[in-house]
Amino acid sequence: MFSPPKYRTPNSRARIATPSTSSLPSLPADRDILEGLLPSHVSTVTKPSASANADEKKIQVKDLKYVGSYNWVESQKPTIIVPGSPPEWRNKATPYKVDPDSGVVFADQNGFRSPNAILLPLVRAVDMNDADFDWSAIDFVTDRNGLRKLLRWIGKPDPKEFRIDTQLAGKRTILFNRWEKRTREAVGGMNYSTYGFSFEKSSTKPAGDCEESTGHHRIVKYDFGGLNMVVRFEVDACFPQPTTKRQMASKSQSDDHVDALTDAMSKFSLSSASGSKVQTHEDNYGLRIRQAGSYVPQSHIIELTTVSMGRRANFDWSEAYPQLFLSQTPHHFLAVHTRGRFNTVEQRKLGSPDLSQVDKTAQTALWKLRQALGVIKDIVVEHGKTGRLSLVCQKGEMKVYERSSDVSCLPEDILKRFET
Repeated sequence: MFSPPKYRTPNSRARIATPSTSSLPSLPADRDILEGLLPSHVSTVTKPSASANADEKKIQVKDLKYVGSYNWVESQKPTIIVPGSPPEWRNKATPYKVDPDSGVVFADQNGFRSPNAILLPLVRAVDMNDADFDWSAIDFVTDRNGLRKLLRWIGKPDPKEFRIDTQLAGKRTILFNRWEKRTREAVGGMNYSTYGFSFEKSSTKPAGDCEESTGHHRIVKYDFGGLNMVVRFEVDACFPQPTTKRQMASKSQSDDHVDALTDAMSKFSLSSASGSKVQTHEDNYGLRIRQAGSYVPQSHIIELTTVSMGRRANFDWSEAYPQLFLSQTPHHFLAVHTRGRFNTVEQRKLGSPDLSQVDKTAQTALWKLRQALGVIKDIVVEHGKTGRLSLVCQKGEMKVYERSSDVSCLPEDILKRFET
């Protein structure tokens, strides 16, 4: 049975650090990766072997479609802006210097703000864009983060341990519920300094109506080797949008926009008791939804990465490229610095010739990811709708455990949408 989320008031001002490490809030201890799991595992997932298809043709993302987006805001109650907007790239002239990262940042903002229903904001944002979305046709609903963790398990000899909670919705849809040891973490005060969060804050500005934003999340649907995927991911930045026209929603990757959001929102009781229209309403699940922001075309979103000059030659594309590929983020900006002084911002595009070798190298792991998803789906489907399974990777081994609780990842009435 689903219980409404119990929310905590966030202590961090945004996903980018609090001003000073001297006033950091006390963070909870890390969770035990086996908490809430029965002691004996029920299955083991072996690393896939290379597919013969990997030598014959590329695995590609097909039929990409924007299906929703939202921004979290700092609020006493969990509040999202729909459709929201990513921060806008300022295109500052280099060189410029930023302070080292410091304070508290979000490792998983969805898990922090909606701990008992991590996928709920995803579903509600899609509702606002397309109330008739066919959830029963989807094979996986997941964060990009979960797919990247599986890729690390596939490709690295000693990957960091991780856990993904799963649930079957309807007859075919696998829900990947993100699980983290901590949803926030402190940065700064170490033996070395990082500059990624400060660079992002200095190099972007909030979009109109999203000044309170603490992070923008985008949801896309696509075909991945025959699997219908709904994938949520965080967007670092976007190219500024024209102010002459608000583009509120999209039905296809081709950017043939339709102003559907306002109509969709009107179906979800956007009225006060007196009947006057309001911008924010609270749904039946305790989530407040504010209509603001504007649709941003997929072609305009940007992934920001920083690297020191000393490490530039050994930049790890095996980490960066899947981040672009699995969300089809078209622009990658690699900002190179010396102790926080940024001298260059290298700009690349997904699918461009300068990333062709990176893509070729990644193909084997991507094919293995497709195989692994098929195996995982079979296991979860076999255990049925009442099954509560968790994937746990420790010391490079992936074991499947049953959870001791039958608590659902989503409310029961939302789960009914996945029925045929």
